Amino acid sequence: MGTPAKAAQRAVKRSVTFDPQLDAQAHALVGNRGFSALVNDALRSELQHRRLQHWLDEETNELGPIPEVARVWARKAWDDTHR
Repeated sequence: MGTPAKAAQRAVKRSVTFDPQLDAQAHALVGNRGFSALVNDALRSELQHRRLQHWLDEETNELGPIPEVARVWARKAWDDTHR
C-alpha cells in the first residue's frame, strides 16, 4: 500500500504578519501547536469562498441576477435547515 498523497507533500514555510488581536485570539483557541492547522483551514476556506464567488460572478454575468423570489425561497430554506 502506498503513502497517502497528503502525507507525501512537503510543508511550505511562510513568514506572515498578523494583527495582534487575531494572533491572541488564535493562540487562545488553539495554542502554539494548532496554529498551522488553523491557518491551513482558514486559507482553504477563503480560497474556496473566492472560487465560489468567481463562479457566481460568471454565472450572474451570463444569466443575469438571481430573481428576488428565488433569493427569498433560498433564504427561507437555509433558515429552516439551520435552526
